[in-house]
Amino acid sequence: MNYTFPFTAIVGMDLVKRSLLYHAIDPRLGGLLLMGHRGCAKSTLARAFQEILPAPEKAKTAPFVEVPLGTTEDRLLGSIDASRLLENGEWSAQTGLIQQADSGVLYIDEVNLLPDHLVDSILDSAASGQHRIERDGLSKTVNARYILIGSMNPEEGDLRPQLTDRFMHGIMVRDDFSVEQRREIVRVRMDFDDDPQLFLVEHQKNLAQLVTKIFEVRQQLKNVEITENLRTEVAEKATTLNLEGVRAELGVLRTVRCAAAWRGETTVSQEDLAEAWILCLGHRQENPPSKNQNSKPETKFPQAPAEKPEEKRLQMPKTSLSPTSALAENITLENSQFMAHTELASWWQSPGKKQSPDAFVSGTSRPVPAHVSHARLCWNSSLKASLLRGWSPGKAWHPRFRKPARRPNFWLFVDASRSTGSIGSGLSARFLNEARNAILTLGAKTFGSRFHVLVLQKGKASWWIKRGTAQAVQKTLEQITEAAGKSHLTPALNLMRNAIQKQGVLSGDRVLLCTDGMLSPESERTVPESKKRFRKALLNLSERVRDIAWIHPQLQRGMRHWLPQLVEGTEVRLIALD
Repeated sequence: MNYTFPFTAIVGMDLVKRSLLYHAIDPRLGGLLLMGHRGCAKSTLARAFQEILPAPEKAKTAPFVEVPLGTTEDRLLGSIDASRLLENGEWSAQTGLIQQADSGVLYIDEVNLLPDHLVDSILDSAASGQHRIERDGLSKTVNARYILIGSMNPEEGDLRPQLTDRFMHGIMVRDDFSVEQRREIVRVRMDFDDDPQLFLVEHQKNLAQLVTKIFEVRQQLKNVEITENLRTEVAEKATTLNLEGVRAELGVLRTVRCAAAWRGETTVSQEDLAEAWILCLGHRQENPPSKNQNSKPETKFPQAPAEKPEEKRLQMPKTSLSPTSALAENITLENSQFMAHTELASWWQSPGKKQSPDAFVSGTSRPVPAHVSHARLCWNSSLKASLLRGWSPGKAWHPRFRKPARRPNFWLFVDASRSTGSIGSGLSARFLNEARNAILTLGAKTFGSRFHVLVLQKGKASWWIKRGTAQAVQKTLEQITEAAGKSHLTPALNLMRNAIQKQGVLSGDRVLLCTDGMLSPESERTVPESKKRFRKALLNLSERVRDIAWIHPQLQRGMRHWLPQLVEGTEVRLIALD
């Protein structure tokens, strides 16, 4: 039997626990996004929330539904009940996860890795509180008003802005506990593991008192006064911060109302307001104040230690132009002049390498014969076709197959850090400019592809295009007019890998990397360590997509062996721009 660690036994994490309490008081608050590295109790906190959430009428507990990372669209939205169809030949709906979460919690672990087409469905139901099922002849509207809780590791990829905005609160969870707290955490965890039943019995009284208080606070919620001065103050700050929409303002006012009611007051304090802004801005600002999230002080890049003999071969050559700190001046690129590159064009026009089938492929599907590559059995279509032909248990089926039906994905990474605009002399000094122009010549031949363009510029990697057309790529690349910032290549490759994992991989999908490979050392890591992490990221990417090319400048002297060492052990094809 699986036991849930009790909410009242969780040590520390006060800000997260208060956010969950506020959501229990006002379920319409809007949801919570927990961000942090693995093992910092994000999932434990989310699952413990069910115990303090008052149950709806005619139910013992509030629903708590987890969405697995590999879930299907039918499982999430609802589909045909296979058992009743087989036994009685009746077409009836099978409840989806969204409908099961009605009046409860929909929890998504690793929410940033959820496929985009599933995110779209969650956005619809989270906004309206209803969901419409359209499956195999069934049409039905169901209630789907739930508290959305998501957890994610920011290092594994970001979250779509549309879904980020659906979470009212966002908290960076860190396990920076004191010695006393760490000692207590280990003690209670061992007590729970040794005898879960006894441990839960000891906390039942505290849980019951907490739920009773939440019921009482709910009754007092409307008595809390929200003055016009407070509304004006919140609106003015939102304007100063240039917040999009009014969700954050609505969340702040709902939060302060819950905080005041929890304290047994009818007036809002400045402490309530400050805490509400921390909760509502934690995921809406790119660089929130460190004190808001109790973050640790920012650390500077360390000085490289003395070179060890075993690390000598892996060290960046002395002719490396990848400094620890990038120069402040940006480099302006020249005007676009299309320039075809023979080897790059040859790679693009060559037959794609065969890909290993993924667990899922984002997008729609279409009926195909069984022998077609990537074809899979579609049980509901097969059963429907069999029933129409008089099928009964014991007789042979009439199988039907489907395969993903989407255009090939062309994943493009453009390194627009400062080093790509200032390498060497001659043509390599204009590497980024000429590489951009060479890529633009491919666009005219790739109208059947869908483009995803990731740009690293000013120290940050961001998606400039997702599922765009060749025409959109041309306009986007022409907007890259400067090279600036550090070369944080490893996080950028991990970001691309996670996006590819969401979409799935089909034959015809390709990746093109446009970078000089001059990676900036990561914080608190040496150059050899940073190089190893980059190679690991590149290997992981090549395991997802086997058809990868890397266009780079001609490197001179000691740098000639740098890129071959980086791609060693991968199937990445190096293409020099000469």
